[in-house]
Amino acid sequence: MSRKSKLGAASEMKAAAEFMQRGFHVSKSLDPQCPFDLVVTNDKGESCLIDVKTKCIRKTKSYYNKPGDKINRTPSKIQKKMGIEIYEVEQ
Repeated sequence: MSRKSKLGAASEMKAAAEFMQRGFHVSKSLDPQCPFDLVVTNDKGESCLIDVKTKCIRKTKSYYNKPGDKINRTPSKIQKKMGIEIYEVEQ
């Protein structure tokens, strides 16, 4: 497993723990190609699909950004269509 994969898996577990501590029920996707990582459900049965991302900071300069800027994450077309929310975790 690559360092990036390990970091992503750790971020998913951290996000799941954060949601559970806030009283939500949490399920994890089993499909590695699934457009979401977690299903978060409240006590009323209302669910939300979550794609977990690790908060990242730029190390190098790019055309519009400088080192130290936060890397913004946006949902893909399928994620937008499915109503999946991006949840960023700090490591």
